[in-house]
Amino acid sequence: MDHSKHHRHDGHEHTHEEPHDHSHGASAHGHSHGEPTGNAIEKIGFTRSQFLRVCLAGVAAGAVAPSSGAPVQAPTASRPRTDSYDDPLVFNGLSPYRQFLKKEGIPVYEGGFIDVNKIELKPWKRVGALGAYIFLEGTAGTVDAWVCEIPPGGQTTAERHIFEEQILILSGKGRTQVWQGDQSNMITLDWEKGAVFPSPLNTWHRHINTGKDPVRMVAITNAPLLIDIFRHTDFIFDNDYVFTERFDGRKDYLSPKPAAFFPTVPRQRTPTYIQGHHSYTIVNYVPNAWKAELHPAGQGVEDYDTHYAMARNTMALHVEQFPTGTYERCHRHGPGSTIILLDGSGFSMMWPSELGTTPFKDGKQKQVQLFDWKEGTLVVPPLQWYHQHFNSGKTPARFVKLGGWNNDLYPFSTTLVSDPSRVEIDYPNEDPKIREIFAERLAATGGQFKMPESVFKKR
Repeated sequence: MDHSKHHRHDGHEHTHEEPHDHSHGASAHGHSHGEPTGNAIEKIGFTRSQFLRVCLAGVAAGAVAPSSGAPVQAPTASRPRTDSYDDPLVFNGLSPYRQFLKKEGIPVYEGGFIDVNKIELKPWKRVGALGAYIFLEGTAGTVDAWVCEIPPGGQTTAERHIFEEQILILSGKGRTQVWQGDQSNMITLDWEKGAVFPSPLNTWHRHINTGKDPVRMVAITNAPLLIDIFRHTDFIFDNDYVFTERFDGRKDYLSPKPAAFFPTVPRQRTPTYIQGHHSYTIVNYVPNAWKAELHPAGQGVEDYDTHYAMARNTMALHVEQFPTGTYERCHRHGPGSTIILLDGSGFSMMWPSELGTTPFKDGKQKQVQLFDWKEGTLVVPPLQWYHQHFNSGKTPARFVKLGGWNNDLYPFSTTLVSDPSRVEIDYPNEDPKIREIFAERLAATGGQFKMPESVFKKR
């Protein structure tokens, strides 16, 4: 195979204004990466997406049930209700979440990956700032992202909602206020670039720019599932239920000091492992993801990570780093694992699981996709696609997985989302061409291949 013709876009910088096909041949997707689609209906290429939402209905319903021993609180709506059981039925219409996006009136970016630092934002009336949504294919409709920009001296409109939300500050300096009930019980968090924190479930919160430059932040939420299941935004955004196990108003709630730390328990190194867990830090605020302390991860060679349990959310969150000249094991898992690159540069390979574990060896290289990443790239691997990440840059590559599933503390029953038996390909069993491609790209940039031969020997 003439490998050079399969990398014609290597090293090219990509923005949402310049969508490119990075497949090793024909694209496996029907549209460009990071292309704003507005409110157009697009088919996400996952046949289990609708079934997944149905399976999760019971889980989400349980999430809004009163805690054991807590007084029952009836949700209230502050606006008159006009809906009726006799409302007309519509076949094949927009999903409730798609209808919600349409009413929001800001750009919606779809595709495979996108640069959160460069996407264009528009006035977001409901929030009182500039904004855009990101709804990539790999989410399978389970999570979304938004990017918001607040001008100096500005602030967002206070809101609450019963979906989870995890935030990363991309630039700027500011403050977040959180309260439940009386504003006199408000707690305040001052933050700068790199801060990671949640919007505790169904608490009132707003963000304020206290600096001289615009604030840009990105968040991952599980709003698509909740809105599609309950179908009423009043229930989502105007619900009086208090989740005391998620937020109890304690003044040190957003302290950077961890409440607890659990070291890594090695997982079984078998094709499907279900035992063990990553290192976990129980904390609701990380001041700087770029500088956060990490621990041995075991995903590759000298790679480190720390998983965070914030606000007792079901969504997962971790920061990971791996050195130059190395790459992680190939693996596949459920939907929604939203990765944002913090430092470094490199590339990733992805292919559908039905191609097997050795697509190049089996002559299926045209269906393998390759794309470059750098600081600010947001990517969500497609549902159960094999994928692995390669650091071909000059500095360690660090990223934050800001949302998604596979939370070792709060798993779901359905394995369509919570996927404890994640499948991976160990180095001795990977397609030989993968190592060759990485070595070629390193040589082209003067990099050094640092993968030890010992990892490629069968045990």
